[in-house]
Amino acid sequence: MCWKTCVFAAFLLLLVRRPVKSHTTSEGISVILHQTNITRLTARAIHAAGYHLHRIEHLSIIDAPKLEFVAVEDLTKMPNLKSFFITQAPMLHKLNQLPTLPELRTFMITTSGLLDVPNLSHVHDSKKANVSLSYLQAIDLEGNHIKHLSAHALRVRADQVSLNYNLIEEVPAFAFKNAQISKLSFRGNNKLRRLDEHAFAGNLLLRQLDLSSTAITSLPTKGLEKLEILRIEKTPSLKYIPSIYEFQQLEKAYLTHHFHCCAFAFPERHNPARHKLYETQIALMQQKCAKNAEIAANKKRRSLRTKSTTTDQGNSWTSSPLDDDISTATTSEEYDGNFNFEDYFSDSGSFEDDDDQGQFHEPVNNTLGQVTISAECGNFSITNRRTVECTPLPDALNPCEDVMGWTWLRASVWFVITAAVVGNIAVLLVLLTNHTELTVPRFLMCHLAFSDLCTGLYLFMLAVVDVRSYGEFFNYAYNWQYGVGCKIAGFLSVFSGQLSVFTLTIVTLERWFAITYAIYLERRISLGTSAKIMLGGWMFSILMAGLPLAGVSDYSSTSICLPVESKDIGDAVYQGSLFLTNAIAWVTIVVCYVQIYRSLGGGGENYGGRGAAAAAERRIANKMALLIGTDLLCWAPVAFFGVTALAGAPLVDVSHGKVLLVFFYPLNACANPFLYAILTKQYRKDLITLIARSGRCNWLVEKYKLAATPPPTANTNPSAPAHLVPLVDYQRSQSQVSKDNSDCVI
Repeated sequence: MCWKTCVFAAFLLLLVRRPVKSHTTSEGISVILHQTNITRLTARAIHAAGYHLHRIEHLSIIDAPKLEFVAVEDLTKMPNLKSFFITQAPMLHKLNQLPTLPELRTFMITTSGLLDVPNLSHVHDSKKANVSLSYLQAIDLEGNHIKHLSAHALRVRADQVSLNYNLIEEVPAFAFKNAQISKLSFRGNNKLRRLDEHAFAGNLLLRQLDLSSTAITSLPTKGLEKLEILRIEKTPSLKYIPSIYEFQQLEKAYLTHHFHCCAFAFPERHNPARHKLYETQIALMQQKCAKNAEIAANKKRRSLRTKSTTTDQGNSWTSSPLDDDISTATTSEEYDGNFNFEDYFSDSGSFEDDDDQGQFHEPVNNTLGQVTISAECGNFSITNRRTVECTPLPDALNPCEDVMGWTWLRASVWFVITAAVVGNIAVLLVLLTNHTELTVPRFLMCHLAFSDLCTGLYLFMLAVVDVRSYGEFFNYAYNWQYGVGCKIAGFLSVFSGQLSVFTLTIVTLERWFAITYAIYLERRISLGTSAKIMLGGWMFSILMAGLPLAGVSDYSSTSICLPVESKDIGDAVYQGSLFLTNAIAWVTIVVCYVQIYRSLGGGGENYGGRGAAAAAERRIANKMALLIGTDLLCWAPVAFFGVTALAGAPLVDVSHGKVLLVFFYPLNACANPFLYAILTKQYRKDLITLIARSGRCNWLVEKYKLAATPPPTANTNPSAPAHLVPLVDYQRSQSQVSKDNSDCVI
């Protein structure tokens, strides 16, 4: 039997001797098992490798693909063990409860297969006085497969506990009850969605908390009253940030959304009820202090009178029991809120141990913050309102303001909405219910009215959100910007803008083509051709509006739900395409209207300068100038400032850009139905026809017929001989036909 034991020991020595490295110091030994094939880590295996267990201070196992079991009870045979480190052990799924290890300071199992948090609650259980104040510098369980937090498993005293990049889904109530942890991190647990209301309750020493890259939707405040640094970065699911009054000592906050920092900057708007309670407490404190100050002054006057009447030089005055009570009540002393970590931690107070393998974490400030609290009139009150260093700060795209920003913009946008919605609905109602033959201009007008109606609906959604969130938009910002409503609004905005621009361009080209080839009736755009063209316009508009929903740019980058944020080259190309499309369309419209004006005579010179012809040409020119002017007023400012922003030199921020994007740009939506339809003779004729068919307002129909009927002439009076009408030259006829055609469509 003895020879078997010797053979086994020799074999084990040969197995682990080559990958083992040891560093002997005057204080102890550091053992590193690197790329080892052991399956069970026991004291016998380490002793067989030639190490004295009582001298081992640091034990590290690196890259152990077959390690399945650790005999934790054998760790007691290493009374001087200070650090225990295992990494890259995928087969290690569980560790039993650790025994008492008085000298242990670092416990790390990373990038392994742990499914549960090892129970470390008894590591420093001992009756020795010096052991009762021991603490762990670092507990690192990063990169495992931990799904649940066992009850009381982390009831420890520790500087920092890292549970980063695990599979934790929930932090239950009182998960850290009676624990004393300075820094706690859950970074990278992307399945962590729920934090119980009492998840951190009982953890009185928590100073830093990291919940970055998780999926939490809310943050509890119980147990976080003395938190100093809060990190919740890359966590877009967090909807609401608690009030600053819930964090008594918070100094820095690293958050995900800009509007969460607005909550810290404007606590009176973020939580009016909590702010009112704070102000009420301050007011009551001030009243009580003023009353006690008056009592103190009266006491002083009485003491002076007593002093003047006393004959005993040794006694300046005699105080009564009532005076003693008043003196006690009005004493103001400074209460130092500092807490000494030495009551719990070792004398060094540092996270870095000279004998450790290296620095694993950023050191945590051991002080609890120099928060001065005044004991005034028997009650405590924070004397000054704190300022939290918060990032990301509100910027040009996300300022701490309402959706509309200015009062005049909030009022004027409703006029734009009313004109756009009512005008375009009126156009669609008349054109779609009229039973006359559908022509190309009618077909195009329907598309133009629908696209402009979508713009009105987009503005209506913004206006409603602005009214509902007036004065405290950052409380509603998450639900709006990251909800379905903002995506719908943004889609409507881009879709309507692109379809409107495309339709206006086709309308202009159709008019230019019809007037240029007025006498060639066969050279006209057919209804089928226009339908194919508009189908392409719809597909293009849906594509451009759908790209932000697919990840190219983003509708949630700002409160007005426009893809204005440029994070990469794809966003810049997309935004440049939008501006380029509008620029090409506007140039096309201008060129076509100039050509139309020139084809109609260019000022009446072809009419011999006669006044009637010149006046007709001026009317046409004025209509064209009005059309081009509205397009220029709506598109040019947006295009100019958009190009400067894409070039990296933005001249306006979103606060001022809202005037362009929400007011000037949508002016086309309310101007187009009037310029292209409602103010034309053909629309009025169709409207009267629709009214006559309904059988109502007959007086209006008769009035229109009377106004439209020309006075009787010799040509219309059968009793009078008809006059011969002289023939006109071909050039005059062509120009007159063109002018009549333009009067019908402009």
